[in-house]
Amino acid sequence: MKLKFFIATLLILVSTFVQAENRPILKENFTKAKVGDFIVTSQNKMFSILHVKDKSSDSLVLEEITAPGNKIPRNKYTWREWVENDAPGNTSWVIYHLNTDTGNIDGSYSYTKNTWFKLREDDNFLSKLLSMEFYHVPHSERKRVGPRGASPAMRQSRQIWQPRMIVNGQVIPNVNFEAWKARWPKDGSELAGKLIEVYLPEESDRYPSYFPYWLQISGMIGKAKIRIIESGGDLVSPKPLM
Repeated sequence: MKLKFFIATLLILVSTFVQAENRPILKENFTKAKVGDFIVTSQNKMFSILHVKDKSSDSLVLEEITAPGNKIPRNKYTWREWVENDAPGNTSWVIYHLNTDTGNIDGSYSYTKNTWFKLREDDNFLSKLLSMEFYHVPHSERKRVGPRGASPAMRQSRQIWQPRMIVNGQVIPNVNFEAWKARWPKDGSELAGKLIEVYLPEESDRYPSYFPYWLQISGMIGKAKIRIIESGGDLVSPKPLM
């Protein structure tokens, strides 16, 4: 009887593992992006706006504007107004031509330097991130709200941790997120073999969801985190489409 129970349990686990097939979930989501969508990311006191500038059946033109936090006149502008006023204080303003079929960046142009440039392999974070295959993290393994060290039963009773979502300056309450994990490929970079954890809204058609609202890299010194602090749509850039 015990042997039959063990075999039945093993078959269930194998079936669950097979169904939880890894997926390039971020590349799939990028196909849903709309022209004018934008997100604002924060990492180590640096802020970046990623804006969908143009779209075709197999490509996206993405605009990225970066600035240190102490250079952005936040009290004077909203993020949208900051871009529309030529992003004062920015240190980098570039566009990427992203092939949504392959996940590769086929071309890059710098408005800051007024030139086309080839993205270095070490800097090609977005393309590699899109090509990665993530596995879905079940609720039983998700982070929970509350103190650590609780018993397994108490831990499962606590609420699942969710990132905060802000759209057009408004906090959107009660948004549920899905968690996904993957290992960075062993490419010789400082990220090689590191665990990448991302959070995407479950209702992916209601919000800009082509980039994680929370991205965490474990295995670095501490934990590197990228979070989205603002998102929205209908952004119009002052820069011409190259």
